[in-house]
Amino acid sequence: MSATAYGSDGLRVLTSHRGASLQRPFQLFIIAGDFLLVLFSYVLANEIYRDAMKTDPDNSVGAGLIVGVVFVMAAYFQRTYDNHRLLDTLWQLRKVVLAWLFALTTLAVAAFLLKSTANLSRGTIILFAVIGAIAIIMHRVLWRYCLSSTFARERLIDRKVILLSLRSLDFTSNRFKDLRKHGFDVVRHFVLEVTADQNDDDWSEQVTEVIRQSRAADVDEYLVAIDWNELPMLQKLSQHLRIVPQPIRLLPDFPIADLVSRPFLPVSGTVAIEIQRPPLTVFERVQKRFLDIGLASLALLLLAPLILTAALLVKLDTPGPIIFRQSRRGFNGKPFEIWKFRSMTVTENGTTVMQAKKQDKRVTRVGRFLRKSSIDELPQLWNVLRGEMSLVGPRPHALAHDSYYDQLISKYVYRHHMKPGLTGWAQVNGFRGETPTIDLMEKRVEYDVWYVSNWSIWLDIRIIFRTTVALMHQEAY
Repeated sequence: MSATAYGSDGLRVLTSHRGASLQRPFQLFIIAGDFLLVLFSYVLANEIYRDAMKTDPDNSVGAGLIVGVVFVMAAYFQRTYDNHRLLDTLWQLRKVVLAWLFALTTLAVAAFLLKSTANLSRGTIILFAVIGAIAIIMHRVLWRYCLSSTFARERLIDRKVILLSLRSLDFTSNRFKDLRKHGFDVVRHFVLEVTADQNDDDWSEQVTEVIRQSRAADVDEYLVAIDWNELPMLQKLSQHLRIVPQPIRLLPDFPIADLVSRPFLPVSGTVAIEIQRPPLTVFERVQKRFLDIGLASLALLLLAPLILTAALLVKLDTPGPIIFRQSRRGFNGKPFEIWKFRSMTVTENGTTVMQAKKQDKRVTRVGRFLRKSSIDELPQLWNVLRGEMSLVGPRPHALAHDSYYDQLISKYVYRHHMKPGLTGWAQVNGFRGETPTIDLMEKRVEYDVWYVSNWSIWLDIRIIFRTTVALMHQEAY
């Protein structure tokens, strides 16, 4: 019995136009570009500073050479020059910023050990740090834009892979839809017709056929799509694939992916997997708080005219208070009063609170615009400054809704493991506004729980940027 191979539905058969010979020179071209940009940034920073301070020009580029070499090496060992990695802009930015800081730190340590700090101009180094960072970031953004075309991906990014599974697959699922987007070209899909109780001969015959066709296709790696209930067969399959020199990677379903993405703690000869992350560390809380205070203060300053205009319109539109205050639960279930511009004719804050619906009669004329544009949420910047909320976190619900959903959704309580936010991971993924069914609320909670379990300062920054785009396309009532 042999494996069944497929080549349709986006899994195209091997073609000859893939420019494999172009990929290595392409990587060297980007490495050379980084090095030259770092060197040019140092020369430019030196010229700007010397011209501003009216001092004699310094033609030495030693500091630039050191930083350039260290940066390229650090970026290389972090695999930022892998062709398929160039399509992941956020990942690239995180890695190159770390490599850049490491290179600058190396320069400082080297200058100290060599007792040559007096030969370095602090003004030049500061300018160099800023100009160089901007240059290498723009370099990545430029290449991401250039590689967005199908023509470029097929010749420079394609990573030819063999896909193995133990059953037919749904290629419209999240597990597969981003493969092509990130440069993985699945040239063959083999469905192995084996079970856990079959002998080694049945496995060996099929895997041998897979390897024979894979060698003819000259693939870069193997992807194994395994579901949770198929894990017992993974070890047997991996044993038969040991003969191949290419990397073999697991492409798991959601339960496995969720498990392996969690932190591991070494315990003697085994590992413990974190099922629930601990509260944010002191350093993580400081990071998040600095981001909240800095951006909230800036937003209040820049948006002051808009906030004052909105307040005036609310006052003139209908009688009642300008600010609507409602009890919510924050971190660890601690109650607080959330601030919003009043957008309804009612100010419900009891045991029964009805969610706003489309064409809701309770919404005022000004309130409809404020809610649709999310301007009604701007007073919550004050809640952020007071420390009751964060810019990013699970959106707080009315106490009546908390009590209701807490009985129906088992993971609902996890939302209180972090401060509530002005925006959140659920909101930028389409779950903003009314949740008329339990299914929709469960989906929102699923995104909130994922955010709490996977928090990082980079994720907060990413959500803040995506919120701007989401507000233009999503609708709230």
